[in-house]
Amino acid sequence: MASINDTTLEFFTKATPAQWSYVFNKYKDALKAKAAKRTKKGGPEELIRLDAWYQEELPKLIHSRKERYITHEELVQLTKWKLMREKFRPNLIDLVRINTEKAVLTHSKKAFKRLPNLGGAIAMLTCLKGVGPASASAILAAAYPEQAPFMADECMLSTPGVETMDYTVAEYLNYAMELKKKSDHLNTLDSSQVWNPHQIELALWAHFVAGSLDQSILSDLPSSEDLSQNNDNDESEQDQIVDKEKAKSSLQDEDSFDTLDSFASSSGEVSNDAPEYAYAHTDKNKSSKGNGLEPQLKSVAFN
Repeated sequence: MASINDTTLEFFTKATPAQWSYVFNKYKDALKAKAAKRTKKGGPEELIRLDAWYQEELPKLIHSRKERYITHEELVQLTKWKLMREKFRPNLIDLVRINTEKAVLTHSKKAFKRLPNLGGAIAMLTCLKGVGPASASAILAAAYPEQAPFMADECMLSTPGVETMDYTVAEYLNYAMELKKKSDHLNTLDSSQVWNPHQIELALWAHFVAGSLDQSILSDLPSSEDLSQNNDNDESEQDQIVDKEKAKSSLQDEDSFDTLDSFASSSGEVSNDAPEYAYAHTDKNKSSKGNGLEPQLKSVAFN
């Protein structure tokens, strides 16, 4: 069982289903805490508006189309959302705008058709200018949250078995696998809701941001659930906590750029997805998926 003083990495390995649900429901509170720190263009209101668009509107837009794709303007908006949650770099927006409408439509269509091959889908999206593995993961998470979590820096830092200094496609696939394993595990413990990797990512992000900016958000974290529900946490996950905590203080942007430069040599584009912090599939299967913010069965609604 996790405690309020645990790091997000410890929360990942120790939290009970009730604690995961609690933190997931605190996502919007954590977002407000993050937005409150913004003083530049748009301020807090713009981040909150863009997040609502990304989490709630964009998935509906994508799935309203017979062939799934995103538009040029949607890619620009998604990039703005991503950068407002991280470190804003105007030059990246300009680079993304260089893409043509046809290129964005074509590559996003092909990427969605490659799912559940995450590596293949990301490789297709990173052919677009200004789109690296992290931005590509944001596109996939908006459309198919049951397969693809967003490659958020805070969540990469908080996932056992993920080398966060190695911001590559291979590391994203490892990260996505770990979040899928966690969502599957929670689903076996609690049948009242259905988790997916994107929801795990949102809960991790909320916990990380709350712990960093406003710990009162976690003040009512449940603490009386049966410990036996979490008795199969791997000892290997626990052993990695110390190493992961050390990584938080040693991450450097140049490490990420180096690895992404090597990826760019095969994808044809240079990526700007450095972190701020130092399966055959059919359309029938795809069309019925939600946006990841509302767990299926008994919903977990945001407060």
